[in-house]
Amino acid sequence: MKIHRKCLPAACAAAVAAVSLQAQAVRVDYVVDMGIERNDNVIMDPVDPATSSAVRTGFGLVLAEETSAVQANLAGRMEYWDYFEGPQSNAFEASLVGRVNWFFVPETLSFTVEDSLEMRPIDRFAPDAPNNRQRVNVLSLGPNLHFNWSQAVRGRAELRWIDSSAEQEDEFESERLSASLHAIRTLDPTSTLTLSARGQDVDFDNPVSRDYRRYDGYLRYNKTLSRTSLALDAGYTWVDYADGTSRSQPMVRAGAEWRLSPRNAFSLGLAHQLTDSSDSALLGIEAAVEVPDRLSSSGSAVNSSMYENDRADLTWAYRHERINFTAGPYYERIDYVDTGVFDETRRGVVTQLGYQLRPTLHLNVFADAARSTFTGQDLRTEDRRYGAGLEKNWSRHWSSRLDYLHYRRSDDGLYGSARQNVLYLTVTYRNR
Repeated sequence: MKIHRKCLPAACAAAVAAVSLQAQAVRVDYVVDMGIERNDNVIMDPVDPATSSAVRTGFGLVLAEETSAVQANLAGRMEYWDYFEGPQSNAFEASLVGRVNWFFVPETLSFTVEDSLEMRPIDRFAPDAPNNRQRVNVLSLGPNLHFNWSQAVRGRAELRWIDSSAEQEDEFESERLSASLHAIRTLDPTSTLTLSARGQDVDFDNPVSRDYRRYDGYLRYNKTLSRTSLALDAGYTWVDYADGTSRSQPMVRAGAEWRLSPRNAFSLGLAHQLTDSSDSALLGIEAAVEVPDRLSSSGSAVNSSMYENDRADLTWAYRHERINFTAGPYYERIDYVDTGVFDETRRGVVTQLGYQLRPTLHLNVFADAARSTFTGQDLRTEDRRYGAGLEKNWSRHWSSRLDYLHYRRSDDGLYGSARQNVLYLTVTYRNR
């Protein structure tokens, strides 16, 4: 597999920056694990399934700091797979998602580093398998100027250099400069209104890809109450391509959460926007609270084209002393500007249940079903995953876990139908 040199250094930049900023005040939670896996169809071949056995070594961490000078939150995981049986080559996989903001002039001038490293499919139409994954990294860094427009309105100006890279997709690789200006007004103790304008100049490394300039203007309303919260963006996006063509579209993004009781909560997300793979990766960065036990991944393809994105998701979460349950459907439509090959409509449902059998014994069950229709290929695919895991805590730091996963993939004939069963036994050490 070809690896671009800048893909991994860019991913490490955020972590290096965070550790160098007052490292003595940083809280670091980490996990080290090792296990053995047995897979009865490792490359998801519909005709000739090949079994494999592998030893996996993993390391995950969450790094956090919240002071007047430094605000940092990073979550990452690395895995090395040593296949001692089967057709698959040894593999290193990694993910890192986070943001670091450092005020080197108090309340006035800060510097921000953001990074999103995910595992993405090489071939979007093929089943998920170790030979169909690539590391995709988007790194953003630059200064921020904080000032007061007036007694009631605060201002913030941002300048960013953004680098996008992928192991396999040369068309995706780019550099861009982005400048933003925000005016923030506090309406009352629970709500704010922000007017934002942003301009980007995007330069792709591959001459086949179309360079462009993008402009966004939008208004954001935030309201946070004891049991509800709401964030709403409404505005417009304009794109001017280097070849003289242009594109424009309204932008609407919304997120809401209702905490019906201490145990029940609903969350809703909606979006109608013109975006691209790099921009959506940075917008997806969220604060992590737990050390990831799996890699951050996405099923979406990466390329240079902007796309029209319509998205909706609803989640119900129930929390109890012994039971944790989440469930919800989602819908997403992706319509590319430059190519219709990857146009996709995806519908799915995700459920997860955790149950404490004993104080030191936990059962976890999940189900994930998704259906995708690719209009450009006249293709429909279905992906279904079901699994269960039994975890035993031996002490404060040590635990073991046995997992079973069933993955089934079917389509209209491009790759055919395939299924796999995976057993995985792991031993884990946690520092907290």
